Amino acid sequence: MHIDNLEALNIIKSKLNVGNVTIEKSRNKCSFVVQNFTEIKDVICPIFIQFPLLTSKRLDFQDFYQAVQIKNKKNLSYADKERIISLKNGMNSQREIFKSISINSQINVNPEWFIGFLEGEGTFGIKTGSSMYLQVAQKNTSLDSINAIIAFLTSLESNLPKDNQILPLNVVSTINQKTNVVSLVVSSVDALYYYILPLLDNSKMYTHKEMDFKLWRIALMLKIHGYYYLPEGKKLFLDISDVLNKRYSTGSIENLDTIIVDIFNRYQAILLINSPFSIEDNIPHVDNVRKFRLENKSDLPKTIFIYENGKLIKGSPFNSYSSAHKALGLKSTSNTCNRYLDTNRLYKSKYIFTSTKG
Repeated sequence: MHIDNLEALNIIKSKLNVGNVTIEKSRNKCSFVVQNFTEIKDVICPIFIQFPLLTSKRLDFQDFYQAVQIKNKKNLSYADKERIISLKNGMNSQREIFKSISINSQINVNPEWFIGFLEGEGTFGIKTGSSMYLQVAQKNTSLDSINAIIAFLTSLESNLPKDNQILPLNVVSTINQKTNVVSLVVSSVDALYYYILPLLDNSKMYTHKEMDFKLWRIALMLKIHGYYYLPEGKKLFLDISDVLNKRYSTGSIENLDTIIVDIFNRYQAILLINSPFSIEDNIPHVDNVRKFRLENKSDLPKTIFIYENGKLIKGSPFNSYSSAHKALGLKSTSNTCNRYLDTNRLYKSKYIFTSTKG
């Protein structure tokens, strides 16, 4: 694991009271390693027997446990040793067979397993500075577990009244043909807030994902309550997107701790403003956005000034978002102006968008 997760590994070592935590500073890596055979046999293996793995790793454990049982014999024959070597050569990255009768129809994802899986294989994301998502990914060799995750997510319940207009949670599945990795994504603001967030709020995380979740949660609250559509809320949202999933101590962001403290302080200040949206109406987020924009239509910028290196670009100012987008070679329906207008943030490291001439 990345060295930022050292505390999580120390917790595991402390709970199990076996093994060692090693640090490779040159690789910014830390590991929890158990090499003592008795500890492997009496402590580690019983855990995975009582709490079976749900992905193709379960097949690796089955082979590993078979090797442990063979090694536990008093006297190993030549055939025993050859069998252990054979098992080793067919595990992990060398595995070619991914089907097992015992793994089928036994996968039951629960909240605790999902949170652990999310910490290892999940992403709290903000895409292109505006849309939000939760993603988990896994090789297509674990299709049974992928389907079980989908079933688990779509079975989540909300506290919404029966007469609500919120759509049910939907999971979008895509596969990268080059890597054979299947990604499961939930991207609806409503689904993230009403279905996913209650699960996350009631769960404990141990890795650096915990802070990612806290930052992502602020961004989600800015969205669902409409603060994102105020200048100060949008600026905070975009600042969160700059550090989300980039918080490693070995990263290039300077004064990161100070930035995160500032984000939390600014969020508390924004909460003192009356919420632009009334989520108590239990209507879809897109309807709240539409309602807000209609009510504040006269306040929306009519003119867009685009500066490059302090100078107005050709054609600026523009009387519509679409014409501004076209001038930059973007689709007229792009969301770029909406994301960057009056945020004092650079688009493509050189463009500034304002509603007034500066």
